[in-house]
Amino acid sequence: MSIELEFRDGLAVLLDSLAEGILVVSEDAVLFANGRLYEILGLQAGGRKLADVDLRRWVHPEDADGLDAILSPDGCDAGAGFHEIRVIDGENRLRWLSCGPRATLWGGRKAVVCSITDVTETVQEREGRARSEALFRNVFRLMPDAMSLSSLKDGRFLDVNPSFLNVLGRRRDDVIGKTAEEICMWADPMFNSRFSEELKMTASMTDVPATVLARGNVIRHFRLFAQKIETAPEPVLLLIGRDVTEDIVQAQELARSRDTAEIANRAKSEFLANMSHELRTPLNAILGFSEILAEQMLGPIGMARYAEYARDIHNSGTHLLSIINDILDLSKVEAGRLEASLTWIDPVESFDLVTHLMEQRAENGGVTLVRDIDDSIYVEADERLFRQICLNLLSNAVKFTEAGGTVTLKFERTLGRGAALIVEDTGIGMTADEIRVAKRPFGQVDSGLARNHEGSGLGLPLVIAFADKMGATVGIDSVPRVGTSISVVFPGDKVKPKKSKHEQQ
Repeated sequence: MSIELEFRDGLAVLLDSLAEGILVVSEDAVLFANGRLYEILGLQAGGRKLADVDLRRWVHPEDADGLDAILSPDGCDAGAGFHEIRVIDGENRLRWLSCGPRATLWGGRKAVVCSITDVTETVQEREGRARSEALFRNVFRLMPDAMSLSSLKDGRFLDVNPSFLNVLGRRRDDVIGKTAEEICMWADPMFNSRFSEELKMTASMTDVPATVLARGNVIRHFRLFAQKIETAPEPVLLLIGRDVTEDIVQAQELARSRDTAEIANRAKSEFLANMSHELRTPLNAILGFSEILAEQMLGPIGMARYAEYARDIHNSGTHLLSIINDILDLSKVEAGRLEASLTWIDPVESFDLVTHLMEQRAENGGVTLVRDIDDSIYVEADERLFRQICLNLLSNAVKFTEAGGTVTLKFERTLGRGAALIVEDTGIGMTADEIRVAKRPFGQVDSGLARNHEGSGLGLPLVIAFADKMGATVGIDSVPRVGTSISVVFPGDKVKPKKSKHEQQ
């Protein structure tokens, strides 16, 4: 073997061991390609030779025109530098290659030697950064919040968005290269030093309150969001300011309105309580004297009609007293002064009293009153409020049930080991909208039958308020012209069984 052949074989081995691809071309003919180039192009070194195909077959169509400038001995020299071209490799994948061409002589022929490196990942990362930067620039420019980029070293503004300039009422040239102090940005001169000290201890800050001296020397309230961004040659600070001035103004107005409403509501409740108290004193006298006249306790009255008038006065006064008591209870509820003394009570005693009071009214209206009571349990409740709930529910049920109808008072266990007070009637019923009206204080259901019956519209709202005070819940199920069922459910911790006579002994 000649020395020249040994040298050539040794050179080929050396070139195959390089980390870069080596391509030698003369007049579009491939004179040499090392093993690394085959790997880059996704080919097998022992398979098809690059010399057997047109190089343009590998190059992306859009980069084909630049191939001549790279591979022409006359077009490249020692200062040609590196070129990036795209190729389609043997696996039909797009790859980016960096080519460094050099003119040389190969076997006595003018040729070009290219060192080729696969830079696909580098290009993809570069393009990804470019897309991210373009996206950031668009977001930065279009963001409605004020945004700025400033140097962490000296605090000078590097970039600001249009919203920032609009808030301050300044031109871009007046801001870039200046600090916040130099453009008198903060309404509080000490804010920047405090903000900078806090920022030194953390990489980001969120929801920091600040006041900005905006255009026209108007103070605007902002919430600031700051983030350190590591960039070359030095880190920068991204600052986002959200104008919350209108939110603060609205919150203050809402607070003032709420305070005004609370004061007015408290004044109304106190007025109702005072007036109710003042009205009850003379009303009790009217009831007492009208009852004496109606019953002729001090002797007979000359005309029977006077006794009838006295009974009418007594009935009207009793109704008025009931309304006044309801208003007084409602005012206590709204003022938060309704008190409940919770003890273990026997609900049967309340049922007996209430049904006794309602029997005559039910009989006069032609309504059948039915009881279905489980008398084996106690309930933790305020006895006065419990009786008032029973009375209000029974009174409404009898009032809105026509002659021939039925009102049923139930007290039974629930699935959750609680207990439910239920009043059912076969009366006029209500729609969903009418139920919402009935739940409101002084709400009157728009019904012909309802208009024929007196009432203040406080019965159901008071039932709901009293039940809530005792930890119970109210449910309403009603169908027009079919009837209504109202339940007051006490949870399991407010119900316990009565002791049997054996246990009591």
